[in-house]
Amino acid sequence: MNVRSIYPNIPSPGKPRAALISLVRNSELEGLMQSMHQLEYHWNRKYQYPWVFFNDEPFSEDFRKATQNLTSADCYYEVVPEEHWSLPDWIDEGRFMNSLEYLGAIGVGKGWMISYRHMCRWNSGFFYKHPRLLEFDFYWRVEPDVHFFCDIDYDVFRFVRDNKIKYGFNMAILDDARSFPSLWSRTRSFINKHPDLIHPEADLDWLLDPLNSGDYNNCQFFSNFEVGDLRYFRGEANEKYFHWLDQGGGFFYERFGDAPIHTLSVSMFVPKREIWFFRDIGYQHDTNRHCPPQAYDRCICEPTSIDENFYKLVPLESPQKKPADTCIRQFLGGDWLKKKPGWTQEKELAWGGDGFHGYELDGFGEL
Repeated sequence: MNVRSIYPNIPSPGKPRAALISLVRNSELEGLMQSMHQLEYHWNRKYQYPWVFFNDEPFSEDFRKATQNLTSADCYYEVVPEEHWSLPDWIDEGRFMNSLEYLGAIGVGKGWMISYRHMCRWNSGFFYKHPRLLEFDFYWRVEPDVHFFCDIDYDVFRFVRDNKIKYGFNMAILDDARSFPSLWSRTRSFINKHPDLIHPEADLDWLLDPLNSGDYNNCQFFSNFEVGDLRYFRGEANEKYFHWLDQGGGFFYERFGDAPIHTLSVSMFVPKREIWFFRDIGYQHDTNRHCPPQAYDRCICEPTSIDENFYKLVPLESPQKKPADTCIRQFLGGDWLKKKPGWTQEKELAWGGDGFHGYELDGFGEL
């Protein structure tokens, strides 16, 4: 699918102020080089957007040389401010350590890792404030050890700018609810306190489970891949929401992740038309993989079902229930929720293929 066929008259008044960003350690150089090589080959060698690397300690010369050699674009190497990577003074350290032990014991992914809590907090509420990123309006987040499978024949940053997209993703999947048991109650109390901040065209319904008292269904945009508007994240609504969550201690007493927080934020404060599903971009992070349909001419991957990754982040020992439909179908809504007789989620996930076996639609690549 070529997005220019959807918006054939996109204006192009100059190159967007945009950057590829990565939070990465010196020890992750090999994995980052893989990610950079593939994204440069499939896309950025044509557009020359700069790379901005962040670390909680200074980058080594080896890291700088190796990464700069992979691109002809500018590279910047930044250290995360200490106050953004340390325990806030309102956090009880003993309670925090107990949380690490408890979440590790019950098998919550990376629940025992101190650095992971700092990473989630930084990605949730601090990255867009870094002085280097004040030079830019848009970002594309790139993780180490990821794969990009498809040639991308348009300027992604021009597309999001010219179509007023605030947030772009390419997977919506279920998260382990044991990581953030108080996130929804805390969010609900924020909504009650600040109803004026909720966008009149916001759509939270796709995130609420009518079979579970309308509570959060634990769906999230998989934020390992995200393209976003930095000005949105710096705005009043998102900033107040992050501060509200941060003051409650959920990044340390629980394991709040940036993915559900970004998901709830944009779903509350952004009209749905300004959230974009980049299903034309093939991508993989660990076991989560998305390969678009009808793209054999430009992708080196086998097409995945649209429901491919729905339940992969939830361990078998987690007691949470699946929502009535997969996360991506609930986000898309409408015809995507029309089932044929005998359809079940389990059948859909087992069938794979183009992901359309249970649905009365044609032209899966035409969204």
